[in-house]
Amino acid sequence: MVCSSIYGLRGAVRKAQHLHDAAQRPGQPWLYDFHWGQEGIAFSAFNTMLERLLVALGWNAFLIPFFWIGLSVREGRVFLFFSSFFAVLGLFFWYRWAQMLADLLRYGNSFLTYDSFPYLLGGTLRARLRAPHHVSDIDALTFTLRCIQEHCVSTGSSGKRSTRVVCYELYKDTDTLNRDRLAGLAGGEIPVEFRLPANQPTTSLVSTPPVYWEIEARGLSRGVGYEAYFLVPIYKAS
Repeated sequence: MVCSSIYGLRGAVRKAQHLHDAAQRPGQPWLYDFHWGQEGIAFSAFNTMLERLLVALGWNAFLIPFFWIGLSVREGRVFLFFSSFFAVLGLFFWYRWAQMLADLLRYGNSFLTYDSFPYLLGGTLRARLRAPHHVSDIDALTFTLRCIQEHCVSTGSSGKRSTRVVCYELYKDTDTLNRDRLAGLAGGEIPVEFRLPANQPTTSLVSTPPVYWEIEARGLSRGVGYEAYFLVPIYKAS
């Protein structure tokens, strides 16, 4: 149970720090749950592009030994067949990398400014997205607010079990700006506003598994699409 071990070790260390900080700042979990920047949060298209590149390279590196067996061993056709099949599936990773590379080159990195800190459940979230380069290229910009909880999910039979982290969407709300609404925002800031439900979980990034809120910004374009993700500090009033 690798996932359980990772969560258990990380959880024990973070819980000890959490209890210490909670005693110092009772009723203010946003001061110790995560290293929030109170002015806002950045999305690095460069880092995301690099992560996707490493995933694609790692997938190809994993398949190299199977290709070698398939090409060098007389009875290795089955290895060649399956490695070729999974190499084709791996083209998806390269496609996702190319998407983010084009996003980086066209729109650059992004920054979401918080209008208040923290946001409280039952209140209103207002923020401003620093307009990306070439925002006039975007036909529609959709903001999606999500509450997500991670879980470790084990599959397989005893002795051959595998564990992976799965993200469950607990809440979702969307708002879309069309080209007309975006036209006057080039070079400025794009307003973001959501009404926050009172009956949803609070942010708890220190928990194992963690619960967090994020805003996804996705722009549709006839050319290069826009994509960015931002954590937002949403807590319960003390």
